[in-house]
Amino acid sequence: MTDGRPAPSRRDTGDTVRAVLRDVGRTVAHADLAIAYCATVTAVTLVVMLQPEERTAEILARVSANLDNLRAEPLVSMLGSAFVVESLWGLALVAQLLVVLAYLQRFVGRLASLVVGLAGHVGAGLVVAAGLATGIFHGFVDESVAAATDVGVSYVMAASMGFLVLAVPPRWRWWYLGATAAYWLVPGAITRTFTDAGHASALAIGLLLALVSARVVAADHRSRAGTA
Repeated sequence: MTDGRPAPSRRDTGDTVRAVLRDVGRTVAHADLAIAYCATVTAVTLVVMLQPEERTAEILARVSANLDNLRAEPLVSMLGSAFVVESLWGLALVAQLLVVLAYLQRFVGRLASLVVGLAGHVGAGLVVAAGLATGIFHGFVDESVAAATDVGVSYVMAASMGFLVLAVPPRWRWWYLGATAAYWLVPGAITRTFTDAGHASALAIGLLLALVSARVVAADHRSRAGTA
């Protein structure tokens, strides 16, 4: 017996997929800030990777957001590390980031997108740095980690995906949150690197910013209702 509901046809599924792809295409096409940032990261990465191996390693070491660089050149390491990925394979993440940032820009605009991405990258980097410094001081983290390479856009992406929970319809919000948490946290539970800790921190920062934003909007609505 059946409940009388027709099974979804392949045509319906195909129409849904095409509609989603069209929406992604339109969103990305209008996201000038997301395009500019991801294009810059791609261009810088290609230039760096085309250098001789020793020169590539030198550049990555210079802009890496590690403890040594944070002590010597905090601005260069914090900002520079967000404009290059460690390998050409890392550009696959930049393509994903383009879609995420495009929807973030569509949802909250350029300035707020910049704040969310910057808060995720810098905030997570500082959290990781504090944890590593504490570990080195107490002797349960090797001192060589202070000079480890730590570059890329993953902290920006994790924070942005966390913040975008606000853009998801309420009935799907918990599913989105669970999928996003699994995407960033499950690999970390296996590899347990300081970068994984950064992903967790960036995701938490994005979610906290989303919580604060939701509370601000709710308070504004209550205020308007009270004065109406």
